[in-house]
Amino acid sequence: MNTGARITVIGGGSSYTPELVDGILNHYEEMPVEQITLVDISDGAEKMRIVAELSRRMIEQRGRKITLDTTLDRRAALKDRDFVCNQFRVGGLKARARDESIPMRYGAIGQETVGAGGFAKALRTIPVVLEIARDLEELGSKAWLLNFTNPASMVTQALLNHSNIRAIGLCNVPINMQMAIAQAFGVQVDEVGMDFFGLNHLSFARHIYIKGRDVTREVLHATTDAHQTLANIPAKEWGDDLLQAIQMLPNSYLRYYWFGDETYRQQTADLDAGKGTRAIRVMAIEAELFKTYQNPELKEKPPELQKRGGAYYSEVAVSVMSAIYANRPREMVVNIRNGHALPELAIDAAVEVSALIDGRGARPLYSGLMPNAVRGLIQQVKAFEDLTVEAAVTGDRDIALAALINNPLVPSTDVAAKILRDILRENSGYLPQFELEG
Repeated sequence: MNTGARITVIGGGSSYTPELVDGILNHYEEMPVEQITLVDISDGAEKMRIVAELSRRMIEQRGRKITLDTTLDRRAALKDRDFVCNQFRVGGLKARARDESIPMRYGAIGQETVGAGGFAKALRTIPVVLEIARDLEELGSKAWLLNFTNPASMVTQALLNHSNIRAIGLCNVPINMQMAIAQAFGVQVDEVGMDFFGLNHLSFARHIYIKGRDVTREVLHATTDAHQTLANIPAKEWGDDLLQAIQMLPNSYLRYYWFGDETYRQQTADLDAGKGTRAIRVMAIEAELFKTYQNPELKEKPPELQKRGGAYYSEVAVSVMSAIYANRPREMVVNIRNGHALPELAIDAAVEVSALIDGRGARPLYSGLMPNAVRGLIQQVKAFEDLTVEAAVTGDRDIALAALINNPLVPSTDVAAKILRDILRENSGYLPQFELEG
C-alpha cells in the first residue's frame, strides 16, 4: 500500500542531492514521501554512494521512514513513480569547462546556460532527456518529470516538441528574487507575488506585490541590490537609468545580454589571473563538498553547499511536488507550454511565467503583450532556442549554425562557424547525432 510519494532523482550523485533531500524532509508533513531512488551512470556511482549515505543519515536524524536506494538502471527506477527529478549534467564539469572556454577563444561570453555555452550543453543534453521521456512513455508512466537540468528552457521545449509526458521546467532564480524581496520588506515569501514572464534566464517581474499591494515602483527605486543573491551569478547593480527605462525587475542572467562587454572583460581577467572559468572553481568547491559529505557525523545539509549555487532549489522542487501530490493550489514561476499567455510567441513555446500549480499540473497565470523594451530580445532568443532544439534532435549542422547566428551573444557569423566547429570536435563523444555528416 502506498504511504507516500515515490520520487526518482536522475543525477543522484549530484552535490545538490542533499539540498533536495533536506527540502523533502522540511515539507514531509504536507507531502509524505515513501521512497527516494537515486539514479546515475557508472562514472557517478561513487559520488552517488557518498550522497546516499549522507542522505540516509539525514533521514534517520529527522526520524522519517523514507526508503532511499540507489541504482544504475534508469529504466527500472522510472517504474511506478509519482515524480522524476532531472538534475544531471552530460559530460560532467569537464564538459562545462569546455562550454565556457570555447566561446571565449573568439571574443564571446562563456557561460553554461546562455550564449554558445548553453547551445553546446543543449546539444549534449536534449537527446538524453528525450530518451528518459521515451522510457516513461513506454512504461505508461503517469509520473511528472520535473526538470532542473540546464538549459532548462530548451530542455522543456524539446519535451514539448517531442514527447507526450507530463513535464514542468524549474529554475531557482525567480524564487531567489521572491525571497530577497520578502526579506527586504520583512514579510513571508508567500506574501510576495510577481507577474513574471519571459524565457528561462531571460525573464522579468513586470509587477511585484506584497500582500496584494503593488510595490513595483518601490522595488525599482530601491538603492539595494537585494535581488542579486545567486552564488553563481556575480552581483550587478542595475542602475536607476536601466530600471526606469524598462520599468521591470530583470532576472539576474540579463547581465550577460546588457553588460556583455564588462562581463567578458571580467571573465578574461579571471583567466589571466589563473582563476579559470566558473566550472574550474566549481570543481574545487565540489571536491571539498564531497570530503565534507563523507564525515559520518554529518547528518544535515552542510552550510558549505551554499557556495555551489542553487539556493532554494529544493524549495522550488518540493513546492511543485506537494502542490501536485496533495492538490494544494500554489502560485509559482515555472517553465511550461505558452498557450495564449504571451501572444507574440508560439502556442507550443516553452515560456517562464507565473503559473497556478495543483493536482492538474501547471497553468499560466500571466498573460499579455510583452513590453517593447524586451520583446525583440525575447523573440530572438526564442528563435535561437527553437533552432538549437531542432539541431540537437536532427544533427543538422546547417541548423546548428543558424542557431548560433541567431544568438545575440555570438558576435558574428564567422565567429559562430568557428565556435560550432570547436564544439562539435571537442564534444564528439557526446554528439552521435552529428557523426553521419562527417
